[in-house]
Amino acid sequence: MSKGETQDVECGHTFLIHCLPAEPGGHAMSLREIARLLVKIAGLIVIVSAVIDLPVLLGRMLPMEAPMTTRDVITMTLMPPAIAGLIGLVMFWGAGRIVDRLLVEAAAPGQGSGFDLRAVEEIAIAALGLYFVATGIADAFYYWGKAGLYYRYVAENGFPMPPIAPDDFGGFVSTAARLAIGAVLVLLSRGIVTARRRLLALRPLTGQD
Repeated sequence: MSKGETQDVECGHTFLIHCLPAEPGGHAMSLREIARLLVKIAGLIVIVSAVIDLPVLLGRMLPMEAPMTTRDVITMTLMPPAIAGLIGLVMFWGAGRIVDRLLVEAAAPGQGSGFDLRAVEEIAIAALGLYFVATGIADAFYYWGKAGLYYRYVAENGFPMPPIAPDDFGGFVSTAARLAIGAVLVLLSRGIVTARRRLLALRPLTGQD
């Protein structure tokens, strides 16, 4: 097997991106470090986004007006950034476990492969997917609290159930799409990279691919 070729190794989980040799100090170990770094960066972005979103959400909800309650404020303004921040902290401090369980796995000695830039692409796509999932979960809690407040207000006043406002409907769809896309990026990152490379192979190479 030449230096530029890669070796496919069965890893125990179908969604694992790449297997790494057990011997430390090789090129593949640096691949694991790249994966950890990308997950940590995604976690930091989630944390920063949560901190930035908190005053925006508070501005939407304060001052409280009937039938809004303290529970609504907590659900719609504090829980989403708190959940996003917690997920970001888990991604940052637990990057090693996330990489080992979801993205890469140590292969048995003697089954190692050379450094493969394709695996780096897969890891980057999966890290982006983790970011989408984290922010999607936070937004889902916001719209869940908003829907509860909306339907409670309609029920308490005996109004006929109006249709969902376009902005809220768009928010629901956007959140669901973000969660779905994030899950696809995490679980199918290898297939995405393979499809991209096959599409690029259909056109003449320019030396920049």
